[in-house]
Amino acid sequence: MEISDKPRKGLLFQAFLLVFVISKAQLGVGVLGFQRVIFKSSGHDAWISVILAGLLTHLSIWLMIRTLAHYDSADLFGIHYALFGKWVGRLLSLAFMTYFAFYVLTISHTYIETVQSWIFSDFPTWLLMLLLIMLIAYGVTGGIRVIIGVCLFGFAGWIVTTLFFYAAVQHAHWSFLLPIMEATPSQVLEGASKMPLTVAGFEIIFFLYPFIRDPQNTNRYAQIGVLLSNLFYLFVMTISIVYYSQNQMPKTIWATFSFLKIIRFPFLERFEYIAIPIWMLILVCNLMLFTWVILRGMKRVFQINQKRSLAVFCVLLFASSFLFHKHGQVYKMNSLMNSVSTYVILYYPPLLFLLVKTVHAIKKRALLR
Repeated sequence: MEISDKPRKGLLFQAFLLVFVISKAQLGVGVLGFQRVIFKSSGHDAWISVILAGLLTHLSIWLMIRTLAHYDSADLFGIHYALFGKWVGRLLSLAFMTYFAFYVLTISHTYIETVQSWIFSDFPTWLLMLLLIMLIAYGVTGGIRVIIGVCLFGFAGWIVTTLFFYAAVQHAHWSFLLPIMEATPSQVLEGASKMPLTVAGFEIIFFLYPFIRDPQNTNRYAQIGVLLSNLFYLFVMTISIVYYSQNQMPKTIWATFSFLKIIRFPFLERFEYIAIPIWMLILVCNLMLFTWVILRGMKRVFQINQKRSLAVFCVLLFASSFLFHKHGQVYKMNSLMNSVSTYVILYYPPLLFLLVKTVHAIKKRALLR
């Protein structure tokens, strides 16, 4: 396996597109109801927990990019091979591919549960999953440039849905934010610890880096992308605190979509019939990106044809629709992925950065002797 990953020039893209890709990768199913779990920990100071989690994501992605900059056009698979050798490197890379596979599973099943809860309660899980699989297969077979194009449409859909929060703002009680810092520091930290799954997704930079035409601009645009998504989460959390009462928030599972209940048009009684399909366009970008990472890894690490890997993955994803169809199962899946995401986006990047710095320092000393 080659440490460097140098795609052909036709697959490269400009670094400014990371603004849309990174922010879009972070906006997943977590935004649908992240407010409740954080509010349970830090109360109406939950917005402080969101800011703290956002600052950690900025630090984490900076460490990721600094780690990648030590290599000549390498991705995480190549770095694992360079640091740990063939067998341990393969195991670590396989662990990341498994992580992204379960991430796809979590996103797809959470969205399906949303559709069944809000629109069609009797709609078959397998049919909705089949629709998502068809969209994933279309994007992945088109390549990374097609996926980035879909991310641009997803970003536009995100902007459109954000405009409809005006209805909740009109009914806001800003006094609900007071008094500030009523929660203890430990409660604020506990609230921030519930955010990893919600803010995760920016670790995709580990695999997109070799495809960036101007890597010297990577950090600037990646940080802007993370900032946009963090500001959005802060906005949604703040609006939720001033809209819902202290008794309502812990009981509202889909706090973000519940805003849409108060929107009324003469020709449309339930606006969520429009918003939830639009949100599918937003989520399918993530499904494409993470599936692309899995297939890229199977090719890079195990030299397995991507079309064959895609076929196997789609079959397994479809089979999961018959195994996970209860709210309790989906909730446990989200809780597990939140714990795993904590290690992937917060603990692993600094450890990898220190290890890379140490190895390169040792090699530099050896050359100077």
